[in-house]
Amino acid sequence: MALRYLQHLCAWPVICRNQWMTPGELVAMQERALRRLVAHAYARVPHYRRLFDSEGLHPGSIVTLDDLRKVPVLTKEMVRAGYPGDILVSGLDRSECSPRMTSGSSGNKLEVMLDHRVAALYRLMQLRQLTGLGYRPWDTMAYVRFTPPVTSIVPQKMGLFRRSFIPLEWGPERQAEEVLRTRPRIINAYPSVLYLLAKTLGREDGRRLKLKFLMSNSELLTAHARECMEDVFGCKVYDDYSCLEFSAIAFECRMQKLHVAADNVIVEVLDDRGDRLPAGEPGRMIVTSLNNYSMPYIRYEIGDVGVLSGGKCPCGRRFPVLEAIVGRCDDFLITPSGRLVDPQTVVFQIETIPEVREFRVIQQEDGSLTVSIVPEGVVEFMRIREQIAEKLKVLFGGTLPVDVIETTALDRGSTGKLRSVFSRRSRDVRASPG
Repeated sequence: MALRYLQHLCAWPVICRNQWMTPGELVAMQERALRRLVAHAYARVPHYRRLFDSEGLHPGSIVTLDDLRKVPVLTKEMVRAGYPGDILVSGLDRSECSPRMTSGSSGNKLEVMLDHRVAALYRLMQLRQLTGLGYRPWDTMAYVRFTPPVTSIVPQKMGLFRRSFIPLEWGPERQAEEVLRTRPRIINAYPSVLYLLAKTLGREDGRRLKLKFLMSNSELLTAHARECMEDVFGCKVYDDYSCLEFSAIAFECRMQKLHVAADNVIVEVLDDRGDRLPAGEPGRMIVTSLNNYSMPYIRYEIGDVGVLSGGKCPCGRRFPVLEAIVGRCDDFLITPSGRLVDPQTVVFQIETIPEVREFRVIQQEDGSLTVSIVPEGVVEFMRIREQIAEKLKVLFGGTLPVDVIETTALDRGSTGKLRSVFSRRSRDVRASPG
């Protein structure tokens, strides 16, 4: 155990230094890591051996980042069908691993296997992000979620890296009371939870907390919600783009620019034909993990739509920048003409209405929209319903029927995530506009 912590300490300076590499150094580092990963996957993971052989590929064919496009895309369905025998590395010692289950927000859960080495590496990468934002080991971070953080580290016994846990099921009023009582320096939660907390506390109590910053993750963070939270709490909101399969994919710096963790992943943005898109154009995000050798992910379609940026960040980091995470592929709504409308545009129509506490927009299989509304206090619901229906009528050109219903609470599922917009239309319909 002591040796393991010593190895972690040795890795820390390297992890911190990586983000300041020159673009040429970053590419060289990624290509070295990619070659090692591909050789390992071909030698020890049945899925990749069979895939490469069927495509006439050899590990020696994948030398540069450009060569990566020769490898077919890996889907969640493939991973689920091949788990565990085809996807995990042969001879894996499960006693040296930590199995984890994805949230299943896309409809199906998936077990992810991490060995202890890569799990520790992922924690160090998360710490890199936090320290870059001003976090210090003696700061207390409050997590609002259904279950408390499961990992613990030795320094916590000495009063460092302290964490408090606020149950998500308590609701915003009781959560606000607990935050005022415990007075953490940082709050880490889903954007929808932070937004409700801001609305519940108000500007006077929010600013009295003197928070260093807020950390949001796992949901779509809109510009309106960010602006509201920053006004209430008097501090910055920083977004984290991660998932259980990869941990750190991208993280925001103090300039609130989203940097790809290039020492952990390779991110590609593809069009519907599978061709790479240039900076500034939205497309399907494909991610390759450079560090997880127990369960390698090579060109994995994560299910999100994103946009790469061609610009540099004033913070000085050389990690590539993501211009935006537009939403999940099935968060896009579609008109009868085939026009896709991104979830942020839909959300903006409703979240700016003060009388709306929470909401969810579902596009049904027939294309119609069902909008569930949790009102803010005692309100005239008919007026809100007409306002929302009119906004969506303008947005969609009157082409989609809209039904607005009132409810007392929205189902957040087992993880507590709130998907404000999603579509039940089949992929075949969505892929064939017209």
